[in-house]
Amino acid sequence: MVPLTIWLSLAFYASAVAVTFLVTDDAKRQKTYRILWRSGCLFALIHVFCAFQFIHHWDHQAAVKHTIVETLRVTGLRFEYGIYFNYLFLLIWLVDCILETPGVWWSRFVHGYMLMIIISATIVFEDGPIRYVTLMVMALLAMLYYRTRKEE
Repeated sequence: MVPLTIWLSLAFYASAVAVTFLVTDDAKRQKTYRILWRSGCLFALIHVFCAFQFIHHWDHQAAVKHTIVETLRVTGLRFEYGIYFNYLFLLIWLVDCILETPGVWWSRFVHGYMLMIIISATIVFEDGPIRYVTLMVMALLAMLYYRTRKEE
């Protein structure tokens, strides 16, 4: 159940981003984007709740240790602050959901940071099918982005 919550969150994220490239009507694009965007954030919050409830049993140190062990396993480095990058990911997403009309610089920062964390979490730290699904989704979003840029 815990992995499902984050995959749903990321599906909403990717759908929201795709809407920005596919929907031409400004009002419909913004409304649809916000619904998908906030749904993604909600599932990210549910994911954290489920992880702490069912995996870490509301023990922050257990969550920190889990992140350290995974980072060491994947990178060979002992990095004790990885969990805080995840918290920052969630905080940035929440703040962006609250803001009604963020500036271009904020939007670029949000998507840049989120992409960095998503790529790290799904391509670097995961293996198997989800890695390839993420690569395909990222490639599709990149194609949509460049197609939209050409049309402008």
